[in-house]
Amino acid sequence: MRILIAVSVSLVISIAMFVLMQKMTSTQSEHIKKETNPVQLTYLRDKKDTVIEKKKRVKPKEPIKKVEPKKLELKTKLNQELNKNVKIKPLDISQNIDISSINSLSGAKINIGSNLLDANMLNALKRVNPRYPRRAKIRRQEGFVQLTFKIDSGGFVSGVQVVNSNPKGVFEEEAVKAIKRWRFRPSKDDVAGSFKNATITFNFRLAR
Repeated sequence: MRILIAVSVSLVISIAMFVLMQKMTSTQSEHIKKETNPVQLTYLRDKKDTVIEKKKRVKPKEPIKKVEPKKLELKTKLNQELNKNVKIKPLDISQNIDISSINSLSGAKINIGSNLLDANMLNALKRVNPRYPRRAKIRRQEGFVQLTFKIDSGGFVSGVQVVNSNPKGVFEEEAVKAIKRWRFRPSKDDVAGSFKNATITFNFRLAR
């Protein structure tokens, strides 16, 4: 009797296990089938994609015109107005000069000889026009200054003296300052330590 009960129990258990195993295998196969189903992708077209972009027409660039380089004009540092106001005039040796009226800034008298060279005829490396005195410009004064000076073998100016001026004590200082800044081209024939005597006249005229 016990054997029969054990056999029947074991039979029930085996059948239950068989049914359970069958269910497990069926659920796994169904799950695999679900996973293997092809996924269908639906593309939603954005409304913005329907807008057609219009490209602006770019005009071709014009060929670059060649610009000719401008000729450089050498300009002095002095005001252009001053250059118009001050004129350089050579000394006329032939005219009669009152020796009693000849003086320099230091008050010493000098003698004029025929060996004076015209500074305008010499080869000057640097020319500087005198500055028009402010007081004379306000007073509308015009005049001239006549100078003599020495040029050494290096082309430098020294020994500047006032020969004549009109009006007195107005333009002399600026004229002397200007001629001292001049520089002449040395000559091959110049001996070291030698000097040349030269003269120049600065005319101070206001622009009309």
